[in-house]
Amino acid sequence: MSWLRRYFPRTYMAQRNLQRAKGRTALAVLTVAVGVLAVGGLGVFGLAFEENQTQNLGDIANQVRVEAPGQSSFAIGDGDPPELSEKRLNQIKRIAGNAETTVIRQVDRKRVQPGEKMTSPTRVLGVTNPKATYNVVRGEIPENWESGVIIDTQSATIFELDIGDPITIDGRLQEVTAVVEQPGGRFSVERTSAAALVPLDLVRSTTNPYRGVVIHAKNSFAAGEIATELKSELNGPLSENEQTFEVSSRQDDIESIDQQFTSTNTFLLGVGTISLIIAGISIGNLQLMSARERREEIGVLRAVGYGRTDILAIILIEAVIMGLLAAICGVGLTVGAGMLINNLLLAAPLAFQPDTVIYLGVAFAFGVVICVLAGLYPAWRASRERPVEALRG
Repeated sequence: MSWLRRYFPRTYMAQRNLQRAKGRTALAVLTVAVGVLAVGGLGVFGLAFEENQTQNLGDIANQVRVEAPGQSSFAIGDGDPPELSEKRLNQIKRIAGNAETTVIRQVDRKRVQPGEKMTSPTRVLGVTNPKATYNVVRGEIPENWESGVIIDTQSATIFELDIGDPITIDGRLQEVTAVVEQPGGRFSVERTSAAALVPLDLVRSTTNPYRGVVIHAKNSFAAGEIATELKSELNGPLSENEQTFEVSSRQDDIESIDQQFTSTNTFLLGVGTISLIIAGISIGNLQLMSARERREEIGVLRAVGYGRTDILAIILIEAVIMGLLAAICGVGLTVGAGMLINNLLLAAPLAFQPDTVIYLGVAFAFGVVICVLAGLYPAWRASRERPVEALRG
């Protein structure tokens, strides 16, 4: 006599019943396993997709732009706009802390006379740390950038300039060291259209105020905090009639995207849940058929002393065993599918997100619970059979 039969007779009977119908049991387990895979897999896919999009948006979401009033045609207010002075620039750097910053100052060059052919950019921008803000397409920006000129692709095409070509900036002969992409946005603070970028130290003596600053925070949340503090520090002391500094970040966009990701994950989990419920209905139908086919056996068990509680427990244990097997198989399939998804979206099969364990746990528990719930009615109905009627078949 096995120890299971001796100490856990109900579990022994449930196991024996499942083994007697291996094909049907395997099909039921597979059905629920697919449902568990749907719940867990869609959750894991949602997390991997969210991480993939976060990585793609990371360089944009962590930026804060500070633009001086009057630089944009959208500036609203009366009188002379407040300048982005050295004092305000130090305020910005203090609030930015350890974040990388690109400071931009515009210097107007000599106006082109009527009929005069333009052979180089008409404006000069003094900048610091251009690597953090501008994408280089040709050439290279030196680590210690103290001389040389950077132009954008538009200027390179218009003026037929390339790396190494000479260019005169305010009477000084310079050399083109890099060509960068023209930043998007007509009114972005880092716009470069028809401008030459030079080290800020070369234009520090100018009387022109700073145009703006681009701050690269460590993440979108830090960017949001920096933007909020900058708005308070820069615009707080200004009167209602004065033009204000434009402080912008993508925090609102990121929060909106996060909400969309959450809604998408919820929808995917809903789809997976429906498939798992359908699997539960299949389990319930299987249990009903099994109980009907075993009416005589149930009658014998009742006749030899098994009570209604015993019959109820045996059939529920069958459901639990099937649920556990299905959940284990489903979680295993989910992990395998997750590795494929991670490799496709994140280029790293084991790049599971922290919340993955939660989705796997929910899928596992849901798979077991669905099987138990599906087995309740068949178990109750079988336990209500009267021994005499059950023996008659």
